[in-house]
Parts: sequence; structure tokens; C-alpha cells
Amino acid sequence: MLRQPKPSAVSLSFFGCVVLLLCSGLHAQENCNVEVKLLLSPAETQATIAALSAKKETAGRVYFFDTGGLDLLSQGAIVRLRQGAKSDLTVKLRPPNGKKFSTPSEERDGFKCEVDLTREGAISSYSITRQLATEELPLTGTDVSRLLSPAQIKLFQDAQVSVDWTGVKRIAEITSTDWHAQSQPHLGKLTLELWEWSGGKVLELSTRVSSDAGSSTYTELQQLVKTKQLAMSPDQRVKTSIALEAITHAAAN
Repeated sequence: MLRQPKPSAVSLSFFGCVVLLLCSGLHAQENCNVEVKLLLSPAETQATIAALSAKKETAGRVYFFDTGGLDLLSQGAIVRLRQGAKSDLTVKLRPPNGKKFSTPSEERDGFKCEVDLTREGAISSYSITRQLATEELPLTGTDVSRLLSPAQIKLFQDAQVSVDWTGVKRIAEITSTDWHAQSQPHLGKLTLELWEWSGGKVLELSTRVSSDAGSSTYTELQQLVKTKQLAMSPDQRVKTSIALEAITHAAAN
């Protein structure tokens, strides 16, 4: 995949406009905030923690379910189970290639709209999360399908995502470690998240802002990283895609 050049002020302004357009058309009940994300060099994790005065370390595990060929991810669908202090199961949709998705008009428990703002642009996502009372880890797609709530199943149907649960399996087990970094002017609360799996790792710095602050926050977050002399990763895609593609590629070889 071709990497995009370092964003100019013009391109960042364009990203901000995209975010505004995405959010303005959503139903009034939806809280469509923006999460601004930068990927840093995971080799410098300890230096980054020190530079950002990051504290409150929290550890957990993240599991993803898909086919060996990432058939769900290719349709913009993600099935994620997290275990930590609490366990939850999330169905997330990131419509690929600009595909339109009609957000639900009725309220649904746990429904959330977000826009991920990365160097590659603004990526809208829609998700429903349900809390799990059991810590038993499902192994197969059929096991996972039994845990989905009616609202999560309906979300797949609304997005016309084709799922053959018999072909779905647990494809990734990731160790996740989070830190809360010291708040910075105009940036609010910063979160540092390290994902580690067999053969790879990714380190993400992020902050949540309102839709009208996305572009300026991206620029300021880049400036903070530069000021702290932290190295950015050459791959600035969303970390889920990076991890799942790396894991399935390694499994196939």
C-alpha cells in the first residue's frame, strides 16, 4: 500500500471539513465525536511514557474474530472482544471505499458513532458494545454469534454485511496496555495504548474532541510529538487493520 506524504496545512483543513460533513448528517441523538490518532514508534514506548508523563497503567487482552481471509474486515466489519477489569463484545462498522451506511433512526443500547482522524483522513465508524457477564472466551464464530445482542445482529443487517459464522474463528489475541498521559493545552486528556502480539506491536497516541476541533487537534498533536522528540511510525493506518493484516499474513506463511 502506498503511504501518504506528511499532511500539509491544507490537507489537514480538508480533513476537518470531512469530519464536519460526516457528523452534520447524523441523527441528533447520536454523539459523533472525533478521535484523533497518531501512531508512534513502539520501540520507544518507555521513552514516550516518560516524555508524556503517562500514568495509570491498565492492562487487558483484545481478541478479534474473522475468517482467515479477513472477509469481515474487507466489508468494513470488526468483531472484538475485550477482557480486563470488565469484559465486553463490540461489533464495529467502518464502511469501506466511501460506501454509504444509513445510521439507525431508533435508539439502541450501546450504539456509538465516531470519526477516526488519522493521516489517511477521516474514517467514520458505527458500533454497538454489550457487556459480558462471563469471562469464558469463545473459540469459534458460532460461539461469538450466540453472544451477540439483537441490536448488534441488526447492525450487521442494516449494513448488509454478509457473515457465515461457521467460517469465522478467533484470529487474534492481543495484549493491550493503556496509560493516561498528562493533559496538554488544547488537547485535553491523552491516551497512550500499546498493542502487542506474537511478532508485532503498535503504539497509539489519541485524544477525543468535538467534530469542529478535529483538524486543529491533529496539527497540535503532531506538534506535541515533534516537541517531545518522539518518533512517528511510518504506517499511520488505524491499528486494528495493521494488527489483523500482520497476524493473518504471518499465519498464512
